[in-house]
Amino acid sequence: MIKSIVKSPPKAILFDWDNTLVNNWDPIFISYNETLKKLGLKKKSKEETLENAKYSLRETFPNLFKDDWRKARKIFYETFKKIHLQKIKPLPKVEKILKIINEKKIPCGVISNKDSDLLRKEINKLGWKKYFNVLVGANEAKKDKPSKFPLLLALKKISLKPNKNIWYVGDNDIDVEFAKKNKCLSIFIENKIFKIKDLKQKPDLILKKIETLELYI
Repeated sequence: MIKSIVKSPPKAILFDWDNTLVNNWDPIFISYNETLKKLGLKKKSKEETLENAKYSLRETFPNLFKDDWRKARKIFYETFKKIHLQKIKPLPKVEKILKIINEKKIPCGVISNKDSDLLRKEINKLGWKKYFNVLVGANEAKKDKPSKFPLLLALKKISLKPNKNIWYVGDNDIDVEFAKKNKCLSIFIENKIFKIKDLKQKPDLILKKIETLELYI
């Protein structure tokens, strides 16, 4: 139980974005394959695409596309920007949890490997800006998740330092690694895309559904 790990309420709760708070994988999958197609490369399965999408584009594209990575980046974003705001959907019960966190006056934020401008546009589209005290997207810090820099930047903005009373909630092994590296409490939300058995490190807490978070705050 989380109560045995943390003796006091969270000083802040920080979330991953895609597949933790929202479903926006289809635009990512479509945009990746459109990029591969225009560069004359073989399409990838959804599983392969989503495995790469855990990391930021600036981390993955130079390895995937070599000298063509800047061209690939342009194609990807041109495609993604046309469709992502139409297709984004909140995951069930997420807004309820955000409202509870807001009512309890717990600082709340998002740290994502999604481009920072696109992240903010999606948050504004859903009308969720009011729930977040801090947002950090890809390219804002020196490096992206799972490096320590995005969290240090986020906490600096809300005048906090890493500790076990900072909770980080995510849906994959990168998120668990990120929390552990920063000595924060790691909360993993079970999902159909990234499995518990694939986690390289054990989270402090595993929840079957995000709404269960209410029991611990």
